[in-house]
Amino acid sequence: MGPSGDSAFRAGHDPVHGRPVVNGHPHEAQENSASRPGHGSNHGAPAAHGAHLDAPEDVLARLAQELHARIPMTKFLGIHFESFEPGRIVLTAPLGPSLNHRGTAFGPGVFTSAGLAPWLLLVRAAWAERLAVQILLRRCEFAIHRPITHDYRARCDTLPALEADTLRQGGKVRLTATSQVFIDEGEPAATYTAHFTLLGQPASSSGGEGDLALPFPEAWRT
Repeated sequence: MGPSGDSAFRAGHDPVHGRPVVNGHPHEAQENSASRPGHGSNHGAPAAHGAHLDAPEDVLARLAQELHARIPMTKFLGIHFESFEPGRIVLTAPLGPSLNHRGTAFGPGVFTSAGLAPWLLLVRAAWAERLAVQILLRRCEFAIHRPITHDYRARCDTLPALEADTLRQGGKVRLTATSQVFIDEGEPAATYTAHFTLLGQPASSSGGEGDLALPFPEAWRT
């Protein structure tokens, strides 16, 4: 898909994961992030008095490393975290891995980065609330507004509040989130809108927390 002109396509399945993800991977035991190589002890429990806290850039690098391991396409595309806050995420990606024959970004590569941004915000929000959920992509819209000729950033800074009580009772919640792709300080080069369905698991279940096991710092809990 060439990026010249205004193009759009829709998907009725999860374009990032290829299938819904339930607490990591199917048939995979819940991991203790503190026991994995490269993971600091402050991820499994609050830091002891006087203990060193990782620098923000180290935390983001560790998150990117784990994301690359769990979703290999993100490593191929060179996707990294520039910023990851409770209600805002910025992902960066180089042009090279997505380059097409016209010297611009191939649409599916940009689509992947744009789709990851709101999903990862949801993953963090659910984890922070200790919610066991499945995050399913019901449908999405993706439009490229102008050729993407440089390294790009996918940004999502608006996320509806989670209906935590409904999800803790095993209910279903629907919400919509939008991300934008930038190549400069001007108007967005692409826009992605995701319509999610969140399926909660009762608190008494043994389903675990969140929808993906990433080494989030314990300080990110709400």
